[in-house]
Amino acid sequence: MQFLTYELAQEIVERTMKILNQNINVMNDEGIIIGSGDKERINQFHAGALVVLEQEESVEIDDASVGSMEGARSGINLPIQFRNQIVGVVGITGEPAQIRNYAELVKMAAELVLEQSVLLERVQWRQRLQSEIVNQLISEDSLEEALLKERAGFLGINLEHPRIAVYVKKTDHSDLSMQKLVRTIQYEIGRADLMGATFNDEIVILKAVNEPQAELPSFLKRLSKVTGGNVLIGCGDLAESVQAYKKSFFRAKKATIVGGKLHPERSSYSYEDYQFEILLTKAVEEEDLCAFAYYQQLLDQDKKGELVQTLEAYIREGGELNKIAETLFIHRNTLRYRLEKITELTGKDLRHAKDLMELYMAKLVHDTR
Repeated sequence: MQFLTYELAQEIVERTMKILNQNINVMNDEGIIIGSGDKERINQFHAGALVVLEQEESVEIDDASVGSMEGARSGINLPIQFRNQIVGVVGITGEPAQIRNYAELVKMAAELVLEQSVLLERVQWRQRLQSEIVNQLISEDSLEEALLKERAGFLGINLEHPRIAVYVKKTDHSDLSMQKLVRTIQYEIGRADLMGATFNDEIVILKAVNEPQAELPSFLKRLSKVTGGNVLIGCGDLAESVQAYKKSFFRAKKATIVGGKLHPERSSYSYEDYQFEILLTKAVEEEDLCAFAYYQQLLDQDKKGELVQTLEAYIREGGELNKIAETLFIHRNTLRYRLEKITELTGKDLRHAKDLMELYMAKLVHDTR
């Protein structure tokens, strides 16, 4: 496997030249210069590097010996080791006596850059594989369950573990890049969790849980904190099989959409909290909207929004007039007047459960469309 590429070799050059104000060259396992502070030397053969590769030890080249080595200049050349094998050579141009004290430091820096690069590549590979698995699990297409379980197994993840889908979407005012958002969230998820980004710039976390009521609230709180209020978070219901992940995801997404419109001041929304509202709005087809014309009539006449505010308080306080008046800071007589006005404009009496339900449904449909 080739560990040293032209891009990585040049990165090693640029980083190590900050340590030592001398030209640095990086050669591959064939002695070809693939990175250099002197761009004209790239792709030239370096005989000194070949000696290092053959002898597996550092080689110093002084003015006396430089003529006998093709492509070489005075300096010190050291083997770059990775996983107990020599994968290339790093060379420092200059008089050996003047740069000898820095040689090992440059070698260590080169090897550290290589290790970081390979580690980052493994992390990115893991993220890509996770993302592919997540997108397939929530896709509308039919699942190849056995294949997905096998691919998840490469990551040490058991797809049979109960999970809850957590949906994360950037707010309209967020200036966070997707890359930064993914990196931020990555530090908060557990080893058994799966996380992926969708093509719609959404992030989906399939959160492994043993005790949802105990584990999920603290996770959502951390998630909201580290993202700095720049995202909306939706939480689905418990999925106890691979096939159920998709449903949990769509419920988490729906909770975010409905909850975000009903309570825009919040940052996270649970399907459990909005299940009733989601079911109601889902039951209404587009052609049924005309049935709620009475609510539009209320809105047209309610220029100051006082009647809608009173309706919201009536629903929230369960029809307890004293609490409603106290919440709205109005007299009970004013409250009675407003309730009568609502009935007059809509034909719905809030004291009757069916009428109240119809008004609430009309309001939900209006607020979530």
